[in-house]
Amino acid sequence: MTRNVTEAVNAATLRLLEPLARLLLEARIGIGEFTALARLAYVQAAVRESHEAHGGRVNVSRIAAHTGLTRVEVAALLAEQRGAPPRKQRGRVRAERVLQGWWSDREFQDPSGMPARLPRKGAKRSFASLVKRYSGDSHNAASILEELLRSQAVREHSEGTLEALSRTCANVGWDEAGIEALGEELAEHIETLLYNLKNPDRPRFVKRVVCAQLDPHAARVIVPELAEQAEIFLEGANDALNRPKHPSQKGHSPPNALRFAVALQFFQAPAARPAPPAGRTTGKRKRSAGRHRSRSAHASGVL
Repeated sequence: MTRNVTEAVNAATLRLLEPLARLLLEARIGIGEFTALARLAYVQAAVRESHEAHGGRVNVSRIAAHTGLTRVEVAALLAEQRGAPPRKQRGRVRAERVLQGWWSDREFQDPSGMPARLPRKGAKRSFASLVKRYSGDSHNAASILEELLRSQAVREHSEGTLEALSRTCANVGWDEAGIEALGEELAEHIETLLYNLKNPDRPRFVKRVVCAQLDPHAARVIVPELAEQAEIFLEGANDALNRPKHPSQKGHSPPNALRFAVALQFFQAPAARPAPPAGRTTGKRKRSAGRHRSRSAHASGVL
């Protein structure tokens, strides 16, 4: 892979990761958990590639060389896929680690096994000592408490004690089905684009139309019209794909059956402001440049 292609892949990956990072931050998933997922995804992709190239056998050494992971890491990740207990993940959001300790550490629980009400400060059995144990530094107790109070995972009582209300500080109001659909649709879209990148001579259908400067008043008319047209198209596509003679009947799927999806989406964001024309300067700068050129010409004449 040439340097230019590598740089292009890096730039495309970063652009892809930015909205994903916003999702993970809102869900309070820290960099350690993301890194663990990335390692697992690398191994899964390498296993899939190995199956396609070498048959069903998985070679740990080959996967390690291909992914940059050690053989021990690859073996552990493969074992997790087979049902082994997951390894302890580092790098979780500190507020999440504090909450986990509050709910699981007996020292910070009441006699019934629930999180005890804790004073803010104190050498033992306090919020400050909880933070020190599970985040590694008691000096960030104020910022962690602010995050927990903001997300309504913790409540402060009038006498100053703190009560844990939730096992997580993720408070985004999403439903599991919506998150699952997000992952499925993104994976399908990326798989299609990757297929076209690898097979330019026989690409799958992908079309994209962009208006870089859509008037907001015009958008109020155009966008609903496009949505109506899209609904009509998708209804026709659904009828064509799911006619009784097309899908496999009675649960019997032929070995060469296809999973086929058609997706349409609208994207919108604030338009990028056009850059000022190159070489445009103020009158003051022009006059300064003229004086500089005069002095340079005069100096050249003296020499």
